[in-house]
Amino acid sequence: MYEFSLDSTMKEVETRFPFARAVLHAKFHVGGCASCGYEANESISEVANKHGKNATDMLDALNAGVLDMSAAEISSDAVSKMLNDDSVLFVDVRESWEFELCKLTERAVLMSEKSMPLVFEQGLHAKAVVVYCHHGVRSLNAALYMRQNGLPNAVSLKGGIDHYAQSIDSSIPRY
Repeated sequence: MYEFSLDSTMKEVETRFPFARAVLHAKFHVGGCASCGYEANESISEVANKHGKNATDMLDALNAGVLDMSAAEISSDAVSKMLNDDSVLFVDVRESWEFELCKLTERAVLMSEKSMPLVFEQGLHAKAVVVYCHHGVRSLNAALYMRQNGLPNAVSLKGGIDHYAQSIDSSIPRY
């Protein structure tokens, strides 16, 4: 596991942990606007001092975020073993045209504003909530959101449906 230090630059942090800015803004009001921004070459310690925040608290939040991000991803191989398990909920967060083009399973639910309450309700009773998109970026964001909002069993398909099609099931159309 990679852990940041107080000397880690914000460039290093954001490269390893793409959601760092969102975490810092939500917890410390740092990094979200011009008045609370930071430069890529500044260290965590420098950013904290510049904004009057506790550097150790910021460091702890970033390291916890990386751990949660790692825990929120699942491999294509692991997902392939879950496809026939009816207690697993599959949630697709792509656009509707992508969903129509291909899906992991016919049981997949297309996430939308309208389906979100259903996804959360079903997710509470599911063994796992597998979230996927094209390359695994949107789904990781969605899975982290779900984990932070009552669905700790939500995981993102690492590499998305495209990686799954390349490594597990070549019958899934790639686009």
